[in-house]
Amino acid sequence: MYRIPIFLSSDNNYAPFVATTIASICDNTKSFCDFYILDGGISEENKEKICQLKTLFNNFSIEFIQIDLEKEFEGFVVTSCITKSMYSRFLIPYLKPEINKAIYSDIDVIVLGDISEMYNENISGYAIAAVPEAFGCNPLNKTMFGISDTHKYFSSGNLIIDCNHWRKNNIIQKIREIEKRYRNVLKFADMEILNILFQDSYKELEPKYCYINQNYFFPDIPKDIFIRHYNGAIKPWHINFENNVINDVGLFWHYAKITMFYHELVDNCKNVDKNFILRQLKVYEMVNKAQAKKRLISG
Repeated sequence: MYRIPIFLSSDNNYAPFVATTIASICDNTKSFCDFYILDGGISEENKEKICQLKTLFNNFSIEFIQIDLEKEFEGFVVTSCITKSMYSRFLIPYLKPEINKAIYSDIDVIVLGDISEMYNENISGYAIAAVPEAFGCNPLNKTMFGISDTHKYFSSGNLIIDCNHWRKNNIIQKIREIEKRYRNVLKFADMEILNILFQDSYKELEPKYCYINQNYFFPDIPKDIFIRHYNGAIKPWHINFENNVINDVGLFWHYAKITMFYHELVDNCKNVDKNFILRQLKVYEMVNKAQAKKRLISG
């Protein structure tokens, strides 16, 4: 049985979601998983809570890797929506030189299949494999970033990385050059940087490996969703009930319930601004209707 290296990134506030994502992976995977947590300041107490999953699963290990974000990403753009911890995924190939290939995953995801299936995707000849976004990229942004019309804009939330390729081709230096060049106009920093660098040159993965909220605006929902990625402003930990707009929140709570964070998450959910939720749901509803209208017009 081989080992699958999986990198996740979190600060202390997001520790509960690290545990939930790990629980979903271990519950559906037979192989042994080595989890490397890019540690943005997780407390010892929360680390212990995450590691409590070992009482339920015996097919994983955890290593917390502290990164000097100020040193590694000095000068990188930071806003209310962009933190330096978002850039930590760029360091993955260099943190563990012995690893040839790795998976990176955001932590607002639930994995529903054996992660070895994704890991075993053939990405020979590519530095990275990713899932194209359902809505793609604004054409004006493509022009601004010099991205070709033929490029399919991809999500940076679930990636397969050829670590050898990154090291041999000094990818981190190219990333630093791109960030510096577009620093004043980046809005989704990590995603935009990766799409600029790997335009028309990444291995395209099936949508099932990063099924986002926007996918539900399309009529054909596949039955084999492998990774449910709860992107956007509303997260499943904001609402502990099923609804018709943000699908599958019950999947998140199913795995959250077996972590040491469950009661904390339930309590936090009660304190979420309900008006915020309603406003965001209205936005999703409007987008949904607009997409349905567009499909009718296009025939």
